[in-house]
Amino acid sequence: MDIHVARQPIFDRDYNVVAYELLYRNSKENSFDGSISDNVATSLLLMNSYYTFGIEKLVGEARAFINFDKHLIHIGVPELLDKNRVTIEILETVNPDAKFMKEIRKLKSLGYTIAIDDYEADYPHEEILELVDIVKVDFTMCTKEVIEKMISSLKKRGKLLLAEKVESKDVYEWAHGLGFDFFQGFYFAKPAVQTQKTMSSSGVSYVRLMNELNNDEPDFKALSKIILMDVSLTYKLLKLVNANSKPISEITSVQQALAVLGVKQFRRWLSLAMVQNLSTRENSEAVKYALIRSDLLIKIAESSKLKKSVEELSLLGILSILDVVLEMKMEDALMNLPIGEEMKDTLLGKETHYSDAMKLCLAYEKGVFDKAKQAALNIGYELEQLPEHYVASISWAEKMFRELQSID
Repeated sequence: MDIHVARQPIFDRDYNVVAYELLYRNSKENSFDGSISDNVATSLLLMNSYYTFGIEKLVGEARAFINFDKHLIHIGVPELLDKNRVTIEILETVNPDAKFMKEIRKLKSLGYTIAIDDYEADYPHEEILELVDIVKVDFTMCTKEVIEKMISSLKKRGKLLLAEKVESKDVYEWAHGLGFDFFQGFYFAKPAVQTQKTMSSSGVSYVRLMNELNNDEPDFKALSKIILMDVSLTYKLLKLVNANSKPISEITSVQQALAVLGVKQFRRWLSLAMVQNLSTRENSEAVKYALIRSDLLIKIAESSKLKKSVEELSLLGILSILDVVLEMKMEDALMNLPIGEEMKDTLLGKETHYSDAMKLCLAYEKGVFDKAKQAALNIGYELEQLPEHYVASISWAEKMFRELQSID
């Protein structure tokens, strides 16, 4: 599938680009899809920006301005982001409560830069204004007289000022003369849409979850934050709990749902769900190979010196077909996935702790038995087991492929 992110440059007083505002787009059409909520748009934007394009590709050495509503602040999503790369932009529509203010103070204490969007003279929430670093003033919403009055007050409070929606040279020069620090608008550049082929946002979430699950002690709070950024994942998790656990009167949080399900069962379901997410009619055979490899690598690990690497090898089997389903070089497909360098190197054919198991799997697929023999020897795997293991993995993969549709 194709995903889209628009970016609009933000300039300092010397015409240097110091940041980009990143904007969600659902197509090449350069307009916002008003049918979705602010928090859904931001969630999709974050997934696309951080885990598909890579933030460095979109903004280079500059910062990224990203809008956040109350819900995403409440659940701590900004803390997933690099404080040195991102400015947290609070929507002017946010009506703060005690929890929201607590989270904003926490972000400030952690060193995040915070801006307020579309500020007007009658903005009612002094408690937010007191904490923000940057005030964005919408030049299409305020008269010159109002702007002039605001500037003096905001400057005295030590706020940096950003002139937003600057539409002409005259407006820019006037704003510059007033002492605005930053400038953004059609006079400089319209938002430019960036497009890239990728797995769906859920697919990237699955990989991030698998990476967290592979830690010795998975952090349930981190897992729940990733899940909450994807409506589909949250829905599927709750369905899974309902289908596989004793009746519970009420699930009150994603962390509770994960605890009820258990890490082992959730990890296994997740790998299957990720494969289903990648599956289309055109690449169904490649997806079957991913299932076969994943299960075979588990069997190889359990019967060799790699017993402690079962989960990593299972994930490597799933990811081994990324270049095929995404129609790009493996190096590009892996560039922004949140997995360790050793796992990436394995998928790129380099020598790693996991590479002999992967070589054994692929060599047997291709019938290159001399390579399979050497790889098996290196990890202490008895090659005589491989035909039986391979047939069992094929049988399991075919069964799982037929049942994947039940996940939805």
